[in-house]
Amino acid sequence: MTATVQLSSLQIGKELADGGQGRVFELLNRPHQVLKMYHNPAHPGFDAGGLVRLVAERDTISHAGRVADDFAAWPAEVVLKGARTVGFLMLRVPKQFSLRIGRGERLADLSYLATAPKPIWGPVSLPSHSEKLGILRDLAGVVDALHGRGIVLGDISFANVLWTVMPKPRVLLLDCDGMRLEGRRSVLPQADTLDWEDPYVARGAEPTRDQDRYKLALAVLRVLSSSLNRRLDGRPLEPGLLGANPSGVQDLLGKAAGAAGTRPAASEWVTALSDRAMQPVLAPGSRRRIDMPKPKPGLLASGGPRQFRPVQPPS
Repeated sequence: MTATVQLSSLQIGKELADGGQGRVFELLNRPHQVLKMYHNPAHPGFDAGGLVRLVAERDTISHAGRVADDFAAWPAEVVLKGARTVGFLMLRVPKQFSLRIGRGERLADLSYLATAPKPIWGPVSLPSHSEKLGILRDLAGVVDALHGRGIVLGDISFANVLWTVMPKPRVLLLDCDGMRLEGRRSVLPQADTLDWEDPYVARGAEPTRDQDRYKLALAVLRVLSSSLNRRLDGRPLEPGLLGANPSGVQDLLGKAAGAAGTRPAASEWVTALSDRAMQPVLAPGSRRRIDMPKPKPGLLASGGPRQFRPVQPPS
């Protein structure tokens, strides 16, 4: 049965964020969670069943031995007002996924990895290039885990991916209620961030896992090239930016720029972004032939009784 909670039982605190589809509030009686209230749950495009399906998926999703709450602010409980769905509860973003910028604290989203630090930020600690590769590898692993459950992410973009390097490089996905099970409706029509659209798809088309693969590759490209708006246009990156497997990463970037159905799967990015160099596997026809050693009859018995040669002790 899907976990639900009545809105009247929640002690709502201050507003934390106001987005296009709803507002997020802190909860005084549940400090580890936050409440997202939809602006207009009576909208004809609102599908409460889409939210119920996501909540039901929460306990089935895992990545690298981690449960969903370790890598996604996943819908945990449906919030009801009487019998009507009005929102949901999710994990409050842990403090390690934030940055101290100037005098304030901001969510550490992926855009901070795709641009040079600005003087106005003040002293800020950003990941090394090796840690960036680890963050991207974890992102690819999370996308692969969700795709393995038949989930379409839809809006992969800078703002929806948080990162940390504590205790190791990893990500936390936001706006997970915008995702959907393939073949089923999402809670509301899935959003698409400007400048992250698949160029081979008409604007407004329903997102697919193939479009997710395009956007994942775009995230990899923009972080590795330190560019907020670079496109997948086939131009090569400097090999020194691509980690232990530069040819593998460059090859996947080239394929990702192709038409739908040709983009690399997220699992291929996990391999290519590994911190271990990949060893090529030779095709059967190209393997080096090794001749068997020639027999030495003098060392073998000739059918008679076994003979022994005396061993002379060293002088």
